[in-house]
Amino acid sequence: MTAGTLTEIKVSMPCPAGWSVVNDPQQEATFEVIRETSVAAYQPTAMLMVFKLLGNFDVAEAIRHGYGDAQLTDRFNQLDASMADFHGMPSAMIEGSYNMGDQRLHTYNRIVIATGPPPANQRYLVQFSVSTAADQAQAQGADVESIIKGFTVTPA
Repeated sequence: MTAGTLTEIKVSMPCPAGWSVVNDPQQEATFEVIRETSVAAYQPTAMLMVFKLLGNFDVAEAIRHGYGDAQLTDRFNQLDASMADFHGMPSAMIEGSYNMGDQRLHTYNRIVIATGPPPANQRYLVQFSVSTAADQAQAQGADVESIIKGFTVTPA
């Protein structure tokens, strides 16, 4: 889904000073990507993806698989996780670090299954992630925290 095609729910994340919205043609499936622009080696990145879900399925069972992507990364080390609802919507959150090539990254991932209004009750999978190089995590902490706290999924 894109900002132009998603009309039944609203998803957003703030863009802190020093970060900017990125239009990357190689990331067509993304709803929005922002990056910290003043860092040379690894650019901390926050990404939103929204998928329209089809068919009938057990939402509780589906959300139980919300940690899968993170846990399958190279040498994933879990720091925190939660299956608590996100503003009343089924959600899975996992935070940790992993290797990408010879770089150690720190990531926060949240999956939310949101439902649009009746009568359609269309379901959407919202995937939100924020990543930094592990050695940048402390310096980028305030920006990352503001992005995480400002992430929203609401009815349109």
